[in-house]
Amino acid sequence: MMDNSRPKPYATVFIKILDKGFNISVPAEHEVFYRDAYEVFLHKIKIHEAKGYSQLEGIALTSIDCLVALQKSQDQLNKLLSALEDQVDELDSTIMDAL
Repeated sequence: MMDNSRPKPYATVFIKILDKGFNISVPAEHEVFYRDAYEVFLHKIKIHEAKGYSQLEGIALTSIDCLVALQKSQDQLNKLLSALEDQVDELDSTIMDAL
């Protein structure tokens, strides 16, 4: 039997926005997600800055971009779950009719 009371390992990820740096403690298994997201976030800020926005405006626009992407992903997930539920219902009906 596994001991679930052991504390999960954590990793420290450094994130710098504007002139402020943060060391955040994240679950070790999620560290790669934080590091990748940070790199993408910085890249998106540079894209907005190249369009003439200030660094602060770039951060704000990138934050909005991230929220919209999350909402779109959630919507797509909901549609996929709904389609799967419909298929399961159809399969259940087919099986019940066969019995």
